[in-house]
Amino acid sequence: MKKTVSIILSLLFIISMFAGCTSQHADNDKKVLEPTGSETIEALYPSEKTVSIHSEKQNSYLNNKPSRISLYARGQKPLCKPEPVSFEWVYNGDVSGNNEYTLSLSENEDMKDAVHYTTSSESMTVTMPVYNLKIDTTYYWTVSDGSSTSSVCEFTTEAQAPRNMNVDGVKNVRDLGGWQTESGKRTKQGLIYRCGRLNESSADKPNIEITDEGIKTMCRELGIKSEIDLRKTRDGETGAINSSPLGNRVTYYSFPMEWEGDTFNENKQEILKVFELLSNPENYPVIFHCNIGTDRTGMIAYLLNALLGVSEEDLIRDYLFSNFADIGGLRNMNNLKKSVYYKSVHSAQGNSLSEKTYNCLLKFGVQRAQLDAIIDILSAD
Repeated sequence: MKKTVSIILSLLFIISMFAGCTSQHADNDKKVLEPTGSETIEALYPSEKTVSIHSEKQNSYLNNKPSRISLYARGQKPLCKPEPVSFEWVYNGDVSGNNEYTLSLSENEDMKDAVHYTTSSESMTVTMPVYNLKIDTTYYWTVSDGSSTSSVCEFTTEAQAPRNMNVDGVKNVRDLGGWQTESGKRTKQGLIYRCGRLNESSADKPNIEITDEGIKTMCRELGIKSEIDLRKTRDGETGAINSSPLGNRVTYYSFPMEWEGDTFNENKQEILKVFELLSNPENYPVIFHCNIGTDRTGMIAYLLNALLGVSEEDLIRDYLFSNFADIGGLRNMNNLKKSVYYKSVHSAQGNSLSEKTYNCLLKFGVQRAQLDAIIDILSAD
């Protein structure tokens, strides 16, 4: 009898364990929404998926040898914008009117520090495109109509850099962060961006080309605090501006550089000023640009990411990615490899490219404390 009771108790214990596991699994499943038809708002896509931010041509280039850039872009068409992430949800309430929705997007599962987007629709199924998400990042999102909110969905963006951006009225925009380094970590995203000009170059009076929507993206979404303009002032290349087109909350720095010849040594004082500015964490987030964002901008981008430990192949890949913008013609690997700054870095002492870059810039005149500060600011924790 005792043996029988013991067996029964054991079976009941096992059954209770499975019931507990099933209940716990069900609770976990609530974090990842599956359409049930019972919620007022059902978030459909993306959910537990890896989503791409690159176009088909961009992905083809990024998954091939950088030297084959001309197969995908030749610097003559505006192909540089990323693909948006299209959020989709179903509203099971009354759709007789024009319903207002708020899409909340966060890097935290508890939706802390969420960014909010609004849209309206008369349809039951709603799709909303969102640009400029970080790469290799898990996001959580909900949708609300003001009275009800969907369950939390999550997804992860693809890991392939660069994080190219969509800023209306500005070409050739991308985050310098997101590249994998020799340490296996990624450089920090959301701190420093390279781009083309914000206003017309060589104009008699200011002609702002970035649109109001682009300014909103730069200021509200990216939180830009400093603009570094590398265009020349002596011949009026800066387009008659003396402050940032982004408004008086953004500090404007003019460090005029020559774009022909030895852009490294001939622009020494300006390069030193750039590195001094970037060594102060209070100046971030930063944008820097010349005219179309390729040569002078490309030089600063190369030096910074080489310093941080980005691989030679990825440095070339980023340089050539500018061909997806309308930059007036093809840039190839020779444009980079024949430059004095490239040769100076590769001829410097060091066991790695980052060490060579560090020693090259130290010899060039950048202070050691500034180099260390920049590495600390822009490297992943």
